[in-house]
Amino acid sequence: MTRSAIVRTLQECFEADCHGAAAVYLFGSVARDTARPDSDVDVGVLLHARPPSTLEGQPFDLADALERRVGRPVDVVVLNTAPADLRMRVLRDGHLVFEGDATARVRFEVATRNEAFDLEPILREYRRPRASA
Repeated sequence: MTRSAIVRTLQECFEADCHGAAAVYLFGSVARDTARPDSDVDVGVLLHARPPSTLEGQPFDLADALERRVGRPVDVVVLNTAPADLRMRVLRDGHLVFEGDATARVRFEVATRNEAFDLEPILREYRRPRASA
């Protein structure tokens, strides 16, 4: 399935039943159009409600539903609880494929960018090569 076909399938799926999503992003190799036939599909989902803290429920049910529609493995990342660097990568490299709540999406994007900018000096220092002792 091509990237454009995957985008259409995701849009149809979320338009038919938004699964509690305020926004959905396609990211990773499929979004970059560098996917191999065995690549999974990376989907970032911003939920209206805070996701459950257990390993059950909505994110896994959603991944199963999307896998049936797309025909390949789908990795669903709940953006509400994802680390700041991953959220920023989704915004930088991903594509918005569904918007159920523009206000929630904009708040998420602004908060993510602000957090990433605040963390940048710390990450730069952390990644800086160290001299041997």
